[in-house]
Amino acid sequence: MPDSFKPQRFLATIYKIWMMRHVDVPEAAARQLRKQMAQAGHGGKEDERARYIPVVAIVSGRSAKATLVPAGGGRFRIQINTAQRKAARVDAGDVVSVELRLDRTSRNLPAPPDLRAGLKQHPKAEKAFQALAPGHRRHFIQWFDAAKSAEARKRRLNRAIDVLLERALLGRATRKRACPSRR
Repeated sequence: MPDSFKPQRFLATIYKIWMMRHVDVPEAAARQLRKQMAQAGHGGKEDERARYIPVVAIVSGRSAKATLVPAGGGRFRIQINTAQRKAARVDAGDVVSVELRLDRTSRNLPAPPDLRAGLKQHPKAEKAFQALAPGHRRHFIQWFDAAKSAEARKRRLNRAIDVLLERALLGRATRKRACPSRR
């Protein structure tokens, strides 16, 4: 393994933001992971300034896929998922050993055949689906795939096409306000 692809190891204290547990990633480790990402060819033209960095995180010996996310001021943090935290028997305030490796595997989910077929019949919806960010596309596929019965899948397919066509025609999704604005 080349020097540039060595795992990044450090100690960190877990802290809590709302219900989620996080650790801050040292600047040197984040910089090295961005450099690895650029060398691996991830992320297009702005590899060196990547905002989200896919990693495999090993926290106190427990492994999970995660993503380094911006924490403001050029810093990064990583969320410790509940299963990983409980398996390692750690919580907010505990100091943990963290090892981060760049995750070079694809995180794209294949679209189920019935969704692909429905999208092929509606090219504008298919274009809107392809324009979704990878994480949104993954959640969209997971939502669709959660329907098990044929009737439920058909309802979700119709809803998916409607939402994607609306997005294609109106641009980005518009949020409806809970209460009308006062004038």
